[in-house]
Amino acid sequence: MKAPFTGLTSRADFQTLVSSLDWVKMLPPSSKERVLTDCYERTYGVREVVARTGDAASTWIGVSEGLLKVSTITATGSTMMFTAVPSGSWVGEGSVIKWEPRRYDLLAMRETRVIHVPRPTLMWLLETNFSFCRYIIDHLNERTGQFLAMLEIGRITDPTGRIAGTLHNLFNSTLNPMASPVVHMSQEELGELAGLSRSSTNAAISKLRKMGLIATSYAGVIVLNLHELSAFVREIGVHDGVR
Repeated sequence: MKAPFTGLTSRADFQTLVSSLDWVKMLPPSSKERVLTDCYERTYGVREVVARTGDAASTWIGVSEGLLKVSTITATGSTMMFTAVPSGSWVGEGSVIKWEPRRYDLLAMRETRVIHVPRPTLMWLLETNFSFCRYIIDHLNERTGQFLAMLEIGRITDPTGRIAGTLHNLFNSTLNPMASPVVHMSQEELGELAGLSRSSTNAAISKLRKMGLIATSYAGVIVLNLHELSAFVREIGVHDGVR
């Protein structure tokens, strides 16, 4: 259902990993050197909080391995899911740039390695590098569309529609550049993201299998036809946030 967790890497391996990131590759050597010097990695256990609502947004957060969920508690006490942050994805740049308290909780859904880029480094990159600035603008724009889609998914009462919408929302190439037809996520994790019980999740996945949209394997959930999944999601009234 998910790849074995490898744990923290050596500093040299970590810098090699950071150097391979798309946004780091676009930086000039001096900027890249500062990023490699300033950023750091932390490991979080299952259900461990990475950031809480109200925390100072002091770092930009990326997932090098694992899975985070972004959620908040509403005024009525219910949990509102925003999105998942899988390996290769980044989150929280808006709060960091505005230097405001975070408006959401970030929770590790499994053992997760997180890259932290300190706010001064992020702001310096925005002020000195046009390509990086454009990257962040694109990221913010796509994140807005994704959050709108998740709000729409949250209003769907049909479990099949909620699972389909949640899966579909993971295929934004800007926000999730490592997306592939195989979603390395257990059915339990997918159900949690969709806000469904185990039984409702299993029934919804079974229906989507019968529709020929997905398959399941030990590796996770396999999206067989993203185009048809997109059409189904649009049919149930969810904004298409996939690019």
